[in-house]
Amino acid sequence: MKKCFGFILSCFLLISLIGCSKATVKEQDVEKFIKQYKIEQYTVADPNSPPDVSNIEEKVSKYLSKDLQEKHHLNRLFQIAPEISKKTKKSIELEDVELKKVNENNDGTINYHYTLKIKFYDKKASNVVEKKGDLTISKNDELKIIQENEERDTKIGNEIF
Repeated sequence: MKKCFGFILSCFLLISLIGCSKATVKEQDVEKFIKQYKIEQYTVADPNSPPDVSNIEEKVSKYLSKDLQEKHHLNRLFQIAPEISKKTKKSIELEDVELKKVNENNDGTINYHYTLKIKFYDKKASNVVEKKGDLTISKNDELKIIQENEERDTKIGNEIF
């Protein structure tokens, strides 16, 4: 009887630990996840030969829910960096992401505010601009961005970024 009770208790504890570990997301993991996504979205090494939009969409697909991928595709979000790079004749790279958790929701999602520091540069000069936005990450099964809004009011030269 004691062995049976001990076995049942051990199984219960194991299942509880597995369930809790799945729901726990380290902030460093989220920050790394978002930083990798934004690197894929914004990196343009050569303004004369910017990455193809379909290539960017393919690279960022692992970070986004299917619904958000479709929304960003329809809004042409991933065309912005290559177009700005080409028009300004500057390369683009992500320098930093500042992330602030807003709240954790009961449905397994987490809301964040972020500030990106994006560097525009050529052989003569460089300029760092900030872009702010909000996003929601689902932590169910795997990290996925399910909602995102980014401000579009930053000026680079004569272009709105």
